[in-house]
Amino acid sequence: MINILRITFIISGFIFAENCKTTANRPSNEAIFDKNLSLYERLSDEKVASISNDITIRFFDQYQHGNQIEFNSNSGKTFLWYPNNKTLVSGFYKIKDNRIICFNYSGIARNEFTGEISGNWNCQDLLTYYNKVREKIKGNVFNLNENKEIPFIIERFPEQTIFDLTQKSNR
Repeated sequence: MINILRITFIISGFIFAENCKTTANRPSNEAIFDKNLSLYERLSDEKVASISNDITIRFFDQYQHGNQIEFNSNSGKTFLWYPNNKTLVSGFYKIKDNRIICFNYSGIARNEFTGEISGNWNCQDLLTYYNKVREKIKGNVFNLNENKEIPFIIERFPEQTIFDLTQKSNR
């Protein structure tokens, strides 16, 4: 289970990078997930809504990414507040048959662990994504939006709760 979580964190964590290669030589993994859609467990509509309906989500990965905050709007927009970034990573997400979630980040974003670059749909199984959520709160707690401004630069470690981070942003 830990190896699956590590792989999922690697696939899903993206950072902003100024000098990246184009996405042309890194195809989307969406077709592979589509082909194997029935192999993934289907989550209930309630569980899906709890991570995709104007929700602020906190993730923490003790092995690589550390603290991450994500806001998923009910319109399919996503905003990722990633450690040590000076701006948000924004993009879109889509959920297929309550079994997989796919992200397509805008601009120049690169996964620091896999080298995957934004501009393509990259998918993962929804159950693993759901299970790595440490905390979720209804609404856009940190007002993450198109202007890509962040309240402050979030640190990778130590683990911080949404409450901890709201206290820092109110200073």
